[in-house]
Amino acid sequence: MGKYVSLNAVHDSAVQDPDRKCHPETRRNVLKQIRDWIDNPDGSESIFWLHGLAGAGKSAIAQTIARSYSRQKVAATFFFYKSDPSRNNGNRLFTTIAWQLALLIPAVKNHIINALNERSDLPMKDVETQFQELIVKPLQALTEASSQTQLSPLVVIIDGVDECVDEKLQQRFLKVIGNAVNDCNFPLRFLICSRPEANIEDAIDRFECPPLCLDLAKLDDENRGMRDIEKYIRAEFSRIASEQDLDPAWPGDERILKVVYKSSGHFVYASTVIKIIDDKHNSATTQLDIVLGLKPHGAKSPFAELDSLYMDILKRQRDWDFLNDVLSILIANHLSRATHCAILMNIPAKELCRKLRGIRSLLQLDPSIRSHQSFWDFLEDSSRSGQYHISKPTAEKRYFALLTVSIIRRVPIVLEQPDWCAYSIKLRMNYL
Repeated sequence: MGKYVSLNAVHDSAVQDPDRKCHPETRRNVLKQIRDWIDNPDGSESIFWLHGLAGAGKSAIAQTIARSYSRQKVAATFFFYKSDPSRNNGNRLFTTIAWQLALLIPAVKNHIINALNERSDLPMKDVETQFQELIVKPLQALTEASSQTQLSPLVVIIDGVDECVDEKLQQRFLKVIGNAVNDCNFPLRFLICSRPEANIEDAIDRFECPPLCLDLAKLDDENRGMRDIEKYIRAEFSRIASEQDLDPAWPGDERILKVVYKSSGHFVYASTVIKIIDDKHNSATTQLDIVLGLKPHGAKSPFAELDSLYMDILKRQRDWDFLNDVLSILIANHLSRATHCAILMNIPAKELCRKLRGIRSLLQLDPSIRSHQSFWDFLEDSSRSGQYHISKPTAEKRYFALLTVSIIRRVPIVLEQPDWCAYSIKLRMNYL
């Protein structure tokens, strides 16, 4: 079974980034909620779904949890990663979990070996069969072997479900997990971390036993997120200053707060900035100037890793013309409420949210439409966004075209309802 196990996907494998963990004094709220769930195995929810926008720090949270518990509590982990063929294949998920359970529980190992002796092709079977034969039946056999055997509930962490390259397979293995926990005697509980992709949300919504759901965007209000980012940035800048013999106060509050602002409370930007600045071959001050746009960068964007993340999400959007209009509205006027945007797009607000479900990894839709400042910077920089570039003048032109059409479309309403006229004038004056 070894060649069907993704050793790289386990949280403590050599390829995992040891720095991908929550900085001390940050993420206290979410970590406490997850730990409370793990430490209370008698709770009704067997699945905990942690979701948030791309770059919100879900993997760091999952890594922190995995490393803070012994195997007696967190029995198995699988961290999906799209760029690694050994970690982006959902067919390896359950074989890898079964392998970890076998290492933890010798009796389970014996049952798995027996199953493989009878059917050596099990690792090549569909995920439904794998789960039943390599996980469910061995655990059942362990319990049935002795009436005195009582297996304490064990937690399995599955991070980055959206990084599995086969979206249909994502839904299938989630369905398998959702069905398994319907059995109150099933000893595994699951911490699932992902972006709020539509297909993942749909699969989880169909679970018979509702999971405990935690939306990072709603849990972390903007101020708390900014405070956590600031703690992280200040600590890392202090470390870099010490290592490069810079002034202990480097680079100063003004520049620190600029980086914090650009992060919009999302750790992916902050951690990317630290990687850029923490370059042993270049001056930290020069690198920070490049990050803040005070000095030009070379042929390759310093945010290449971040750009790749945004590009990957945009490439999967089916209706770019529609999305281009929405993004243009947001760039030009920063309308925050979905209802306002829906008016300009001439569709109901619910329909707008439905059509934008595919980009929920980047846009927070409820109750307002928001994203990282770094995403807007990416879109407005043609050297970074390429075919998805939306310049400020182009966005303004498209916004005013949509606004004009919207007003003309509602002339009869405006004549009958003066409030609409006042709203249109206010909308226009707010922009000037």
